Amino acid sequence: MSPKNKPLTLSIFFEFVELRTKVASVFPMLLGILWSIYHYQQFDLINTLLFVLAVLSFDMCTTAINNTMDYKKAIDTAYQHEDNVIGKYHLDDKQMVRIIFWLLLFASLVSLMLVYRTDILLLPIGGLCFLIGIFYTFGPLPLSRLPLGELFSGITMGFGIFFLAVFVQHPDSLLSSHWTGAMMSIDWFWLETIMIFWLSFPLVCLIANIMLANNLCDLEQDLKNERHTVVYYIGKENGIRLYSLLSFMPWAVWCSALFLGQMPLVGAAGLAIMPLYLKHLKAFQREQIKRQTFVLSIKNFVLFSMMYLLTILIALIFHI
Repeated sequence: MSPKNKPLTLSIFFEFVELRTKVASVFPMLLGILWSIYHYQQFDLINTLLFVLAVLSFDMCTTAINNTMDYKKAIDTAYQHEDNVIGKYHLDDKQMVRIIFWLLLFASLVSLMLVYRTDILLLPIGGLCFLIGIFYTFGPLPLSRLPLGELFSGITMGFGIFFLAVFVQHPDSLLSSHWTGAMMSIDWFWLETIMIFWLSFPLVCLIANIMLANNLCDLEQDLKNERHTVVYYIGKENGIRLYSLLSFMPWAVWCSALFLGQMPLVGAAGLAIMPLYLKHLKAFQREQIKRQTFVLSIKNFVLFSMMYLLTILIALIFHI
């Protein structure tokens, strides 16, 4: 069997779609669903299951596109054949493209079912998210190779998934359309949208930080492959300062949400995780090494998200 025709095992498939990184999608979904139950007392089981399937399959699709495009566009042959999952396992890149197509088709069909069950306004909103996800790594100027990756990944995943997780439970609480003959009117509860953006902003910052941490660790490799991320433009020292700022902003939002009564006061107990959070931050500030310290950005995201999730769960269980 030639090296280019090695079989795709389940474990290699999971590495190709980077299943371990889907935590960045799962937490905004869970938090959006729980927030809808806590704040609006709304939960739709079927819509939730469809939404989870759509988000996870599309997230896997975009990651698969990213790995495939990185393989095809790689200038550094050592990276192409030793680090990239396609080259490392001698996979058939045409088979990888077929997998991308099927993941995209499945995500699209499930999303259309959600549009049918909720509101037609989900179609343009979801379509925009799909376009951002696809062109994040695809095309002549993918967003991930520009100083825009952190912004788009943070907003799309941190706010977009959170907002849609609330929207699919009960669209009338946020955004709904009404048809009268050839005329359509839209009800938009914009203050609710602003509140959801504010409450999702910690996730926006921390997901952007995962991307930033990756770019800080990969700066030398990115330069070899002509990837000009934000770190290329602002420099590594300023990149670390930006990483630190994005690490502290979630806590500022959390404290303000507690003060304004947007979150239950039991959330103040979450400040107890601050020492461990700061330990991870300081370790990354000292060294930016992909195999050693990059994971700290994910750990802080999980740490904060778990604290957020437990706060809402406790409030739901004890009705506080």
